[in-house]
Amino acid sequence: MEEERARSYAVWLLSQQARTEKEIREKLARKECDEAVVESVMEALRRWGYIDDAGLAANWVASRGKTRGRRALAFELRRKGIESETLKETMEARTDEIEADACRAAAVRKVSASPTDRSREAQAKLAAFLQRRGFGWDAIKPTLRALYTDAEIDDE
Repeated sequence: MEEERARSYAVWLLSQQARTEKEIREKLARKECDEAVVESVMEALRRWGYIDDAGLAANWVASRGKTRGRRALAFELRRKGIESETLKETMEARTDEIEADACRAAAVRKVSASPTDRSREAQAKLAAFLQRRGFGWDAIKPTLRALYTDAEIDDE
């Protein structure tokens, strides 16, 4: 009976939102399920195709990648329990062009396409914001240059 309840609980969790194998295991462990029961439930979920960490990672990058950089996405996926190999494959699909477009879109949302404050302080604040979003300097620098074309860009 415990296995049936654990399986129902796991399916209910997945009906709420997509989850990684690690997340399901942690939720079942919090419900104090026996390890053998957890393994049986995980095997059933894999067999039914309910757990797909690679698919979840790809969807995560597609949806959150519009406002986040590679670093932030990788951190979020690692925290969710995506394995290193799956993470590497997923992030390889994110080209520099996609990264630059996402960086520019995040910057425009923050300060508009033609910012009124063109000071170094404003540029530094925007650069810090973009770094917190997980973008690297290789994406931030062209974005700053595009937004502040007649302003001096600091290479630090």
